[in-house]
Amino acid sequence: MKKKFLYFFQIFFTFIFFSILSNYSLAANITGDNTISSDSSTQQKFNADDTSLTITGSSTLDRNTGQKPIHINEKSNGTVTIHSGSSAVGTANTIAGDDTTGLTVNNSGTITSTGSKAINLLDGTDASIVNNSGGIINSKTNAISISKNGTTPDNITITNSGTIYTTNGSTNTILFHSSATGSTITNNSGGHIYNTSTNAVIAIGKTTTLTNSGKIENKQSPSEESIKVQGGNNTIILKDGGIVIGTIQNSSANTNTLKIQHGVGQGYFYETSGSGTFNLEDADGNQIVQGSAGSVGQGGNENIDELLGYKSLNIRKSLNKFLKSEGFKNKKTEWQGIQATSLERKENTKNLALGYEFYSLGVNIIRPLENENIIASFEYSEQDFQKDHDIARYNISFGVHFNESENKFKDNSFILAGATLNEGKRKILTNTTSSGTLDITDTYESFEIHTGKMFQNKSLLPNIGTNLSYSFTPSHTESKYYSWEDKHVANFSVDLNDEYNLEFKKNKSKIGIGWILDYRTLITDSKTEYSVNGTEATYHQDDELIKEMTLSVNINYEKTFYKFGKMLISIDGKSTTQDVSSIGANISLVKIL
Repeated sequence: MKKKFLYFFQIFFTFIFFSILSNYSLAANITGDNTISSDSSTQQKFNADDTSLTITGSSTLDRNTGQKPIHINEKSNGTVTIHSGSSAVGTANTIAGDDTTGLTVNNSGTITSTGSKAINLLDGTDASIVNNSGGIINSKTNAISISKNGTTPDNITITNSGTIYTTNGSTNTILFHSSATGSTITNNSGGHIYNTSTNAVIAIGKTTTLTNSGKIENKQSPSEESIKVQGGNNTIILKDGGIVIGTIQNSSANTNTLKIQHGVGQGYFYETSGSGTFNLEDADGNQIVQGSAGSVGQGGNENIDELLGYKSLNIRKSLNKFLKSEGFKNKKTEWQGIQATSLERKENTKNLALGYEFYSLGVNIIRPLENENIIASFEYSEQDFQKDHDIARYNISFGVHFNESENKFKDNSFILAGATLNEGKRKILTNTTSSGTLDITDTYESFEIHTGKMFQNKSLLPNIGTNLSYSFTPSHTESKYYSWEDKHVANFSVDLNDEYNLEFKKNKSKIGIGWILDYRTLITDSKTEYSVNGTEATYHQDDELIKEMTLSVNINYEKTFYKFGKMLISIDGKSTTQDVSSIGANISLVKIL
């Protein structure tokens, strides 16, 4: 019996000895600068401060039957560099940075854990993790973990331009301990951080700044969390071009900051949750509305005043051409004009003037009656704002022109009333959809009146005009989030205008140059009352946007055809003090009745 016991003891001791020896043979203690350029399964254990390890040459450090392939071993100022095409693989803690200070990880390849924690910074401080474009950091749970056992982790910097993700259905991709402080996470354009989980993609602690210009995505559902704030005094910055999918949760009763920087006029709606408070900021000056975080470009309302003025100006140009017609006096001509306009307004970030392009195609018909002239106007236009907001308009207007006296100043006046069908569509950024964007639509009517009086001077003095325009837009609601109250807009303008002609009697043609100098000002309140997801707000446009000086110059060529009438071709350009420039063309037929 005693011999059997001794035999068993010898076998057991031999097994333990060879196990230790085997493990020892699969680990290397390293110091200084080290490079792996061919496949290896040997654990790299840092044995001194200021040690570096580089994996290059499309090689793999694969310890898939063990943890900690790269074991920083509580050393300071270690550096791990993985080149493109190379990788480090482990079952857990692929890069183990426990109790380290000043660790730097620079990854252009792949860092993978088949279990938990591709990078583990338990109690780590002052670390820098850079995942370059094309780099991948992934694990089953917690791809990057900054947790606490003794020392509070702080001053951790994570910069991502590649992909970081986890595959477990109930884990965070980047997890900071709730008391971790003073850290920075930057997800650059092209960077993608995601999970497929009921937990947040990124969970941060205290006094941390998270900046997103790439994509942060909870693939489980947009109703799950994308970002979770566990402490106070954190700042989340959502920049232009960035996408967030999943709610933003402030889980503690603390105050944090949510700052949006998507550009002037960009619409967005981010759903927030939790017991804490977010201070909302828009870095571009857009009005941001509480009740989650929403903003909407005000271009469709802010530009009503301008478009009224331009519509009135076009009417006056047609009337001026009509009044120059030889048949105007004897009431024997009908004026038919087709007008096309291309207009561009530059963005002004100081006063939040939205940039846009405007295209219109219209027909103006003027037909003489006994004591007045009937006007009919039909116009289709498109207004394309720079932040994914377009409005198509279908307008029809009718009116009357009066020629009232034969004094030194011919006193002419007109009144025109019309209705417009507006079809709007805009793309907003939102964390409530699986794409991070949402297309919303809006169909509504508006009504307008234009009236004016021109004192036409027979002498060399320019003609003088006074004009009034009014628009009413009833309340309407877009297909998601945004609702608008009644909008009343009225403006008044004074203009000087004249035209100079050179006539060629032999071929019955005429060349003319005309101009209009118009000053317009808003005479109603500039406010817009609206709501975002049920939260009411009032917007007041900048005072610089309620007045405008416009100079329009045109060149005309007129040709008379025997027993038919006249054809007039006109090209005009326009420039305004609101950084608006346009070019237009008009082809008109003066038909003898």
